[in-house]
Amino acid sequence: MRVATWRGGSEITIDEVPDPKPGPGQLVLKVHSSGICGTDIHKTQGLFPATPPEVLGHEFTGPVVEIGEDVEASILGKVIGCTLNAACGECQGCITWSAMHCEREPRLAGGFAEYVLVDQRQAHIVPDGLDPETAAMTEPAACVVSTLNMLDEIEGGCDALVVGGGLLGLMTVGILKLRGAGRVILSEPNPHRLAMGTQFGADILNDPTVDDLAELVNELTDGYGVKIGVEAVGVPKLVANVSTMIRPRGNLVLVGVSPSGSDLPVDLFDLHFKEITVSGAFGAGDAFSEAMETLMQLNLNGVVSGRFQLERTAEALTASAKGEGVKFMIAPHD
Repeated sequence: MRVATWRGGSEITIDEVPDPKPGPGQLVLKVHSSGICGTDIHKTQGLFPATPPEVLGHEFTGPVVEIGEDVEASILGKVIGCTLNAACGECQGCITWSAMHCEREPRLAGGFAEYVLVDQRQAHIVPDGLDPETAAMTEPAACVVSTLNMLDEIEGGCDALVVGGGLLGLMTVGILKLRGAGRVILSEPNPHRLAMGTQFGADILNDPTVDDLAELVNELTDGYGVKIGVEAVGVPKLVANVSTMIRPRGNLVLVGVSPSGSDLPVDLFDLHFKEITVSGAFGAGDAFSEAMETLMQLNLNGVVSGRFQLERTAEALTASAKGEGVKFMIAPHD
């Protein structure tokens, strides 16, 4: 089968490797759609810990085409999405943290390929009413759901701010509205992404290159700030900016993943004095199934900006890194 191998930097090669063979408890998935994640981009830019060569891609779906021993035959032909690892449920990582941080099971990647070998414990059958391409966005949706699950119950009608209108930011807007948030402000300089905020439920759209965001928040909230401020880009300076726009006893929420080694340039006295809670979840946590159901409640029309055949993986990564759309998919069998 063919795989797209990241060789370091921006170099991607298309290679022939042996077809995967399932062992006990394993199955083989024929990749229908594999989304490009921000961490895939960060790896190629040296901003996320990774060692090439590696087959990137961890947001994928497709039908099960082969199974090993001890796997129910009824799953053959079913379209599945997969968590990043098969959690044991017994180690300290699973018990005190989440399935995402299992200490015994390796994390999965390799979705930029024609086929992927997975453990049956990672497999989630895609429900009726959810197409394979949309279902490939379950993992990023789970990152948002897992992060928002760390908050206390969202105060009904509260003001919220989301900085960043990529897929994570747009999903955050939509899920905040589903959970009862009042006015949600979306701030994003890309006009296409900003306009999409409306279909996810954003009440107020802000282009920070045109209108000062802090002044807008100050005016809308009578100087108090928003209850929930979300940074969905992964830029420490933006995190610091959002922190200044949160009301006392509000929440600073990290959805975007900042580069490894980043410092947070915030006024710690201000955080302490205003009693602001800072939280963030790395990855999908235990929220994959919940996120798959949540996807069906979001308006995702037009979110996928392009599908690229496997041999165009390098081009797709470049387009995604430039922010030319919202979500790009690798489609090995198109």
